[in-house]
Amino acid sequence: MSHEYVYQFDVNGYVIIPAAIPQPHLQGLQNYWSENLTGLQLHDVNFDWGDDWRGLIDLESVYSFLDIVYRSKFRLDHMFCADERFVSSGGQLHHQADMFDEGIFYWVRNRRIHSGLVAVQFALSDITETTNHFCCIPGSHRANFPVPDRYRNLSDNMLLRHVFLNAGDAVIFSEALVHGTFKVANSGPRRSVFARCMNNHSYFRRPPTHREIVSLPPTPNHSSSRAQVFSTNGLTTRQRQLVVEPAYARGHAPVGS
Repeated sequence: MSHEYVYQFDVNGYVIIPAAIPQPHLQGLQNYWSENLTGLQLHDVNFDWGDDWRGLIDLESVYSFLDIVYRSKFRLDHMFCADERFVSSGGQLHHQADMFDEGIFYWVRNRRIHSGLVAVQFALSDITETTNHFCCIPGSHRANFPVPDRYRNLSDNMLLRHVFLNAGDAVIFSEALVHGTFKVANSGPRRSVFARCMNNHSYFRRPPTHREIVSLPPTPNHSSSRAQVFSTNGLTTRQRQLVVEPAYARGHAPVGS
């Protein structure tokens, strides 16, 4: 099915993998949520919650598809739980094609996908038309023009597609897709986990902890192969931005600002 999934992803900007989470695995996640997460504030996932949660890192049905998209060069950037209270971007559709500076993009050349941030939503409960749910403008990840304001709205949007899932399904989508949460009045319960993956040479979100960069990588096959360690005390603000800051896309201030 991989070639069919790739085709759907390329055409629509998203693909649904039915029953991506095997039933015993799904039951374990549901049980943990019921016993530990119900009624609490929304949580980023902690992999110390157990093997069921760690299993979402490289769930085979999802991993095998992402492995094709990224050609085995990607990393998990962040993962969080979302219930019926989660509504993205104030109830409006967000993102669009070619947000290269933010690490959000999608293009194809010579039958090879080149992608920035990609999201996976794991449905731990049925997500129907009576529940807050994922929606998008199919194909917008490859659009050549800015999104008109009227198509950012959820109401009376002729381009909008609603995506419903059964418990255990996963929807994988390019973050370059114009998408959001369709808010339903008196939404029923919703249990989802969102994971976002990035190229393995970059972060999307700023790493929560990092050491200052105090040496640049040594030049391979150079006469001196040891890294040159230096003090950052004498660097200007701009020099610190160029040298010391780690790589991440969202929230990274432009150099000199």
